Amino acid sequence: MNKLIRSIGLKLKLIEKEKLPVLWFSRVVNLGDVLNVYLVEKISDENVIPFDPQTFQEKNYFVIGSVLSQANTHSIVWGSGYMFASGGLKAAPAKICAVRGPKTRDRLLREKIDCPEIYGDPALLLPKFYQPKQTKQYKLGVIPHYVDKNSPWVENLSKNAAVNIIDIQTDDVEKFVDELAKCERIVSSSLHGVIIADAYDIPSLWVELSNKVAGNGFKFEDYFMSVGRDKEKSKLDINISNLDEIIDSFYDYKIDIDLDKLLNACPFG
Repeated sequence: MNKLIRSIGLKLKLIEKEKLPVLWFSRVVNLGDVLNVYLVEKISDENVIPFDPQTFQEKNYFVIGSVLSQANTHSIVWGSGYMFASGGLKAAPAKICAVRGPKTRDRLLREKIDCPEIYGDPALLLPKFYQPKQTKQYKLGVIPHYVDKNSPWVENLSKNAAVNIIDIQTDDVEKFVDELAKCERIVSSSLHGVIIADAYDIPSLWVELSNKVAGNGFKFEDYFMSVGRDKEKSKLDINISNLDEIIDSFYDYKIDIDLDKLLNACPFG
């Protein structure tokens, strides 16, 4: 009964004012979730409202995040991906416009679900809507996933004045980008730390600080494949903790992805 009441309440909110139901989670403040609101509202010029995919049986959108397994028959997918290498969908989405990367697409095709060969996490589009005006102040920015915030590796680097520890648990997208833009390079155990660095042409590496981040690296590999990055070179050895050695671990690359194709596939706006 409570689920029914919540579903009716959401429908009334949608009728009251034009709003787009987009899957994102607010129980833990996390930039990856907040990006859904920020980007969808920028692109569509409409307000975003969260929903429960188990009860909400109207048109809804899956945009940013490893949330695809929660889609229902009314879901329209633009940029989402899977969290794990295996495990099925609860239901086939109404339409798939784009997915995060080739590994997600391969899973969908194995499940006999049509998926166009259009890739990209929509967070890569951030520079089209916000340009920071920061000068470089740090040799390195470190972005721990919220489950890794107390990592000894992070604590050790935080003592270095040339390192900027950036909090992923924020609801201020533009402030986060400002902090990232102060850094010459980025190391992150959060996927969106890597993605946003790439979006703003700041060299980035993934570091796996613990086994607490779900998926065993699937979402990182999915993303790296979508932009043509070498997955082996893109991961920093956790045993490297000296700043100079970390900097020496970076390699030259340019992301290779058609963002116009991704944006043109957008189902709203």
